[in-house]
Amino acid sequence: MAECGCGRSPTGKCVGWHDLTEEQYVEKKAAYEAKKAASPLERTSRLLDLVPYINTHQGISLIDLAKVFEVSTDQMISDLTTLWMCGLPGYTPLELMDLDFESGYVTIRNAPTLAKPRSITHEEGVALVLGLDVLRSTISPEREDLIDAIGSLSQRIARLVNLPLALSASSVISPEVTTSIREAIANRSGLKISYHSLYKDEISSRVVLPLEMLESEGSLYLHAYCFTAQDFRHFRVDRVQSAETAEVEKPSTMPPANLEKIRFEVKVVRPTRDVSERFEESNLEAGTVFKSSSFSQHWIARSVLASAGAVELLTPAEIRSEIAKRAETMLNRYEG
Repeated sequence: MAECGCGRSPTGKCVGWHDLTEEQYVEKKAAYEAKKAASPLERTSRLLDLVPYINTHQGISLIDLAKVFEVSTDQMISDLTTLWMCGLPGYTPLELMDLDFESGYVTIRNAPTLAKPRSITHEEGVALVLGLDVLRSTISPEREDLIDAIGSLSQRIARLVNLPLALSASSVISPEVTTSIREAIANRSGLKISYHSLYKDEISSRVVLPLEMLESEGSLYLHAYCFTAQDFRHFRVDRVQSAETAEVEKPSTMPPANLEKIRFEVKVVRPTRDVSERFEESNLEAGTVFKSSSFSQHWIARSVLASAGAVELLTPAEIRSEIAKRAETMLNRYEG
């Protein structure tokens, strides 16, 4: 069935909904919602939520209760009738919940076991905390009231399911670190950085010559010559804990003099948002050829491979050859 974007079908599928009259549509949608509300999983979940809700909203009208749980009044009466026969083992009047709704208003007593709202699972807690973190990152700094409220709610959820309070959906990059890196790149000066390696789970101190910052797979990287390793390295910027200007005293530790950017040419096969962001190019169309440059041969090859065929590297030939070899190696792993 084809996906529907008109909003007329509650299932998201076009077939069987577009040609209905308004009266037929209302009738069919009501039948669909009633069937969904009566499904075992939906109904069990609703029954578990009904008890604590009624317990804190004693005397709520039957009509309003049905609206809150988005079901028909008949479905709500059916749910309440089921609850009326529920209780603790023994199932005598002393163990059953005392539920009254015949007057059109709902009250409940003798339901201490189910009176508390359902607790969220660990997985649900992680999803909520990460979702709140993403939401908080989109709010203007001026709205401190919203930021504080979201932070408070996030901490309460984290404590409820025993999560680390520092759990975050986004990498935290220090503005001071990025400023120091950009200034060092502009001035071609050295930096002493404190870097956290997740692989070794240790913090090391390194002296580097920053060359450029690159985006790859959603993370920001610093491409630099590392005097400690005596070679070029990539450092994830969110793992750089501090950065300060450093003088390079020993001439022997200076990087090679041919620190020129590698110029490359790329042809767009399939324009995507990732390609535009990765190569910082806009208004791309299939067949577009653009030129760019980078200090890192590794980044060029990796970026082309990461595009999953959306771009083709035309030049330089040596990197094109490297990409072909990597692609062939990956293909061989899945053949046979």
